[in-house]
Amino acid sequence: MRLKTLVLPAKDRLDDVCSEECRRLLNVHFDPVWNESGREYTETELKEMIQHAEIVLTSWGSPKITEEVLENAPHLLYIGHAAGSVKGRIPLLAFQKNIKVFSAAPRIAQSVGEYCLNALLTLLRPLQKLDTQVRKGNWKHTGIRGRELTGSTIGIISASSTAREFIKLLAPFQVNIFVYDPYLSEEAADRLGVQKMSLEEVMRLPIISVHAPALPGTRNMIHKDFIKLIPDGAIFINSSRSTVLDEEALLEELKTGRFFAAMDVFSKEPIDHNHAICNLDNVLLTPHIAGDSLEGHLALMEEVVRDILNDLSNQSTRYQVSEHQWEVLA
Repeated sequence: MRLKTLVLPAKDRLDDVCSEECRRLLNVHFDPVWNESGREYTETELKEMIQHAEIVLTSWGSPKITEEVLENAPHLLYIGHAAGSVKGRIPLLAFQKNIKVFSAAPRIAQSVGEYCLNALLTLLRPLQKLDTQVRKGNWKHTGIRGRELTGSTIGIISASSTAREFIKLLAPFQVNIFVYDPYLSEEAADRLGVQKMSLEEVMRLPIISVHAPALPGTRNMIHKDFIKLIPDGAIFINSSRSTVLDEEALLEELKTGRFFAAMDVFSKEPIDHNHAICNLDNVLLTPHIAGDSLEGHLALMEEVVRDILNDLSNQSTRYQVSEHQWEVLA
């Protein structure tokens, strides 16, 4: 018997996160109920529709699954979120009701890892500056010489899922990786091929990449004193959240021009084009798109659906979220 599956995303969002193969899997293995309303459902509508659902698939824009909604879902076995973190979208009550929760966040982490590698290589070989110089007619006299990634030393702040994907991509470059993460054991560090380090030590390295989640314990943890430790000529990348650092202190240090940065997240988004950081030529700015790629988004629901199928077949899963992970989820 195929499980009744409520697919919440409306067409525009569904086309973004659900591939043709995903649709085929749903039609073959489940009993899908598609959102044909032309808009996202309201919480009230979801509360009514979820009564007979055994699986609910959500994404960005879908109504939150509140405790009140869950109390009206006596048959629900799985919740699959074809987007990032489920925290704030699904209550802890889901675990108490033995509902299995899945999130596509690890697939997004893969996209973020690629972004970090791309940003790092772009800053090491300052392609945007070289492009500008060539367009100005400066062919051999740009005054710019790039650096190589191979054999370099990199500091990672937080061994999160995005950091782990970045670490995988760095492997061919034979880099030395040091990680600050109070939750990372020595055994886990060995498995990752990294060494543990204090935050102060990491902030003194020539390449620093921030992957910390936005939690009460990480708020402003990279404060002014740590930012001043960033060495001259260093590269600083933040693709996580702006709340983990003192944004104003970072801006003041960047104004000196003594190191470089790639910034994908800001305290106020979209950032004002008149913001002082927009006038700095030692900063690479992107509009919160580290996890946004065509292939990555299109894979989100399919990955979750395949993982639910794995669980139904008693196979191992990659995207299931456990209750004990809740405290460290972003």
